[in-house]
Amino acid sequence: MRIVATNGRVVRFTEYPIDMPMSNGEVYMAGSGYEFSGYSATSSFAASSMDLQGIMKTAITHLSLDEVSSGVWDNARAYIFATSFVSPIEDEEPCAAYIFGKAELNNENQYVVQFMALIDALSQSTGETYSPTCSNTLFDQSLDGTMLPVSQSRCSGPRSAPDGPVMSAYKVTGTLTAVTDQYYFTDSARGEADDWFAYGAIRFTTGPNLGLKPIQVKAFSSGNIQLFDAMFYLPTVGDQYEMIPGCRRDINACKNKYSNVINMKAQPHVPTPSQYAQIGRGQ
Repeated sequence: MRIVATNGRVVRFTEYPIDMPMSNGEVYMAGSGYEFSGYSATSSFAASSMDLQGIMKTAITHLSLDEVSSGVWDNARAYIFATSFVSPIEDEEPCAAYIFGKAELNNENQYVVQFMALIDALSQSTGETYSPTCSNTLFDQSLDGTMLPVSQSRCSGPRSAPDGPVMSAYKVTGTLTAVTDQYYFTDSARGEADDWFAYGAIRFTTGPNLGLKPIQVKAFSSGNIQLFDAMFYLPTVGDQYEMIPGCRRDINACKNKYSNVINMKAQPHVPTPSQYAQIGRGQ
């Protein structure tokens, strides 16, 4: 089994009792503490599923407690294949491809990750809808560098439209000068206007939260940073971070903050059902 995270990181496991080197030099680890539920398939279009159960230890370099819990592996792809232990070849007999799904944690320091087959995408609703708020994501990528799907990545300029804002021009770095808890902390050196980083994102480049996924900023004022979700570990004074401003996805923010209305994927002036369903009235 090979799991590929959205940020490009790859881990490899095998059911074999010892590590298995492939012909291309990649090594699939036996991985003490991991157990697969098994694989099954049918001739129908019904989506198959598989569970991966493991013991979480922060020292394990595969799927650690903090990574699974903080969402580093969310939406990762998992590929199952069979091969001979005599002459192992990566992807010799592909069996299935899965999406890294819900992870359940228990009180015994264990987790069970559910994987859903990619064919389940056929049962999902697709298409675009009219909305007064923009469905694009600012900068077309997340703070950790993960590029977003095309359906969400038109903020920086679709096709022949002018280029919009790019992350490198807006990303800042800093160091915490005070910490209240896992939701609130301060960088007194920040001089940006209030609300500038609201709905943006922050991730730490040093300290206990190093390497974990970015967290969305809820509010920013005079260097005080408030998050929507708690950091996995309590930050400490001196921790360094990267942060980008956010967008409220309305036409005012797109026009006044980023001068990017031409790339806005929203319909703020489309009448609502309550408006266009009204009966005309005489004067």
